[in-house]
Amino acid sequence: MYCHDLLINRIYFSRYYYADVDKTRIEIKRSIEVGEWDTKEFTEMRKNLLKLLEIKHNPIDNEVIMKKLEKLEELEKSYDKKLEKLDKLEKLEELLEEIRAK
Repeated sequence: MYCHDLLINRIYFSRYYYADVDKTRIEIKRSIEVGEWDTKEFTEMRKNLLKLLEIKHNPIDNEVIMKKLEKLEELEKSYDKKLEKLDKLEKLEELLEEIRAK
């Protein structure tokens, strides 16, 4: 019974579902560019798919990672500036309270 079910699934799947290799390759490259490809899910399957579609991808040297790192560094700088402003505001509030207390 198992082989029969498997055969039916293969026939049904091949009749109603297909993948256009060129469109798949384009979509994978787009996913890599926008940073959606590097997830921890299905790593072995993704690696095999890249190999079959002849797409070279090294997630360590990925340009997307560098762009994200740059954005994070910019955010860090802006947060530092905001923290400095908050510190100054707190000092001003303390001074204002001292003046009012006099």
